[in-house]
Amino acid sequence: MPQAKSGGSRSGSTSKRASGSSSRKRSSATGARRTGTRASSSDGGGAAQAAGSAAGAAMDAAEARLEATAERVRKLNERIINASRSAGDATLTSYEKALKMIADSLEKGPGRSDVEWISNIATAQAKFIRDVTEAWTSAAREMMK
Repeated sequence: MPQAKSGGSRSGSTSKRASGSSSRKRSSATGARRTGTRASSSDGGGAAQAAGSAAGAAMDAAEARLEATAERVRKLNERIINASRSAGDATLTSYEKALKMIADSLEKGPGRSDVEWISNIATAQAKFIRDVTEAWTSAAREMMK
């Protein structure tokens, strides 16, 4: 929300003084930091070596955490793969049973017909369904290994 201007130049000079003093504080703090940096680098590099070894330890810890996470992910992937194989095997078994039941019903129904050619066709179709089912499920199980 815009504020009304007061009638003097004091507010402008006050803000200049305040900002000037804060910039002086910043520059003196920066100088102190610079002085401290020079002092620590003049001790023969001991502080730099300590900082380097601390960084190395942090990197080692990070690598250890990363390796532990990777191991947990590997174990989770193995569990997912094993569960998928089990589900796939159960699906194949159910599919095989369903097709064999269809083949059985073909033999029991039209396969027992008094008309010979209908009986032969139903029996041949049932045999074909069983053979294809056996070949397909065997190949699928072999691929899952």
